[in-house]
Amino acid sequence: MKRLLLFLSAYALALTIGLQAEPAVEVIQPNIRIELQVVAIPEEIAIPLVAEMKQKDKIEAANARIQELLAKGVAKLVGWPTVTTRSGQRAVSEAINELRYATEYSPPTVGVFPNVPADTTVKIAPTVDVTTFEGLPTAFETRDTGVTLAVEPVLSPDGKTISLDLEPQHVRLQGFNKVTIEGAARKGKVIVEQPQFETHKVTTSLILRNGERVLMGIFPTSEPPKHLEFFILKAEAIPVE
Repeated sequence: MKRLLLFLSAYALALTIGLQAEPAVEVIQPNIRIELQVVAIPEEIAIPLVAEMKQKDKIEAANARIQELLAKGVAKLVGWPTVTTRSGQRAVSEAINELRYATEYSPPTVGVFPNVPADTTVKIAPTVDVTTFEGLPTAFETRDTGVTLAVEPVLSPDGKTISLDLEPQHVRLQGFNKVTIEGAARKGKVIVEQPQFETHKVTTSLILRNGERVLMGIFPTSEPPKHLEFFILKAEAIPVE
């Protein structure tokens, strides 16, 4: 009986050691892919689509129609930023052009100069140079134009939902406006051109089902005219092979 008890104790100890020696299985979390389609659609077509894009059971069919409009050239693809990142990691996608422009100017001035060399002793009335000089830029700013997507996704433990903090944005250069800059008395004025921008932007937090698509924003556009710009977002977990 003692031998049996000793054998069972030794077996239990060996089994315990064997279980403890087994290497831990590393669970690899899936990556998360977020894509944003920015599409400009003629108003007469876009307005009926808005209601469908807001309904979960109709959004995929409505999105398929939008892809058909893009293929036919009826709708215009403005941007399609896509990022893949880990849960809890911020990601940014940019397709931009940098525009540098002056924000401050020195006003034009009138120069007064002698019409003889400075080392001469001859006294003579100075010549007034009445040439008008353009204002000189003294300060600049840089503005990014194009489509950007900044997002931080977090996948739920069961992998069914994705929490998102995101900021999609589209900045477009509309053109240049003429601005008159006036200096101090007797220093005249100058006309300069300043850029005018059109900005479509959404800053929000939301929770989506894994693989769900959602309409993030609707904006009227000046270019192309009589169009509505859709922000269409999709987020899904991508298993790591």
